[in-house]
Amino acid sequence: MDWLKQLQKPNYWLLGLAAAVVALHLTLLDRSGEQNLLSLSILLWLSIASLLWDKREDLKLESGIFSSLLGIILLAIVLARSLSPAGYHFGVAPFLSGLALCLMASGVKQLHQYWKEIFILSLLAFYPLFTAILKVIDLPLLTAKVASFNLWLAGFDVHQEGVIITLPTGKVEVLEACAGLEITILMFVTAVLFLLLFPQKNKDKIICLILAPTLGFFINSLRICILALLVAEGDQEGFKYWHGEDGSFVFALISVFIFGLFCWFFYIRPSSAENKSETVLKEVLQGEQKHD
Repeated sequence: MDWLKQLQKPNYWLLGLAAAVVALHLTLLDRSGEQNLLSLSILLWLSIASLLWDKREDLKLESGIFSSLLGIILLAIVLARSLSPAGYHFGVAPFLSGLALCLMASGVKQLHQYWKEIFILSLLAFYPLFTAILKVIDLPLLTAKVASFNLWLAGFDVHQEGVIITLPTGKVEVLEACAGLEITILMFVTAVLFLLLFPQKNKDKIICLILAPTLGFFINSLRICILALLVAEGDQEGFKYWHGEDGSFVFALISVFIFGLFCWFFYIRPSSAENKSETVLKEVLQGEQKHD
């Protein structure tokens, strides 16, 4: 019955609570139909799990009565508000839940252990702020201009007026929902997560934080090009698919994949090769010292 004794340890109760918090968040998101936010949330939770797993042996699980009580109160508030779909805030609730779990696990004095995880959850809380900032830029107009330019480069007879892209046999209007707001935020958050998981120099941080959202925006402009061509061809079924959530999700995956390849070839792979070379050099030097 050793497994029963193991289950009685606080660590496993905290793990169970964490799993319940994540499941509640993702379930309510799925029911709300917020597929873009759901995909982003899954990515954030997986990143948090990876960070915690890497430092699981170094965590100090020493919470006091005050910290535990405060964590329980915060968690109770979130759970109580989740009873009503309108009372559960998809950005604030995960942040408060994560903070509550950290307090229950290690207390106020050890919160610094979880600064990366808390910061990641704060990205969800600031999601409306990111949206408001991008709306100031007028993404629909910028997307229409870039998409029209791409079509012109490809040799098509295209005319752009405001957010309307006109081809000889059809036209599309770039509305806010198609302007790439979600994919731009997704790519920015992806860059932030990469830098938290694989710390880089300041110069490389700036490159990643600029490249990722720019890549997402450009990939979405290619999607608008495809939509314009489908309308010109009269392909309503194709337009419906690539205009919907499934088509948008495919282009989001393409953006993440391309950015992942960039990070692999320019940052992760060279770093791994350098670490391997240092390890081999140390082994050679140790071997020579033993030989002497």
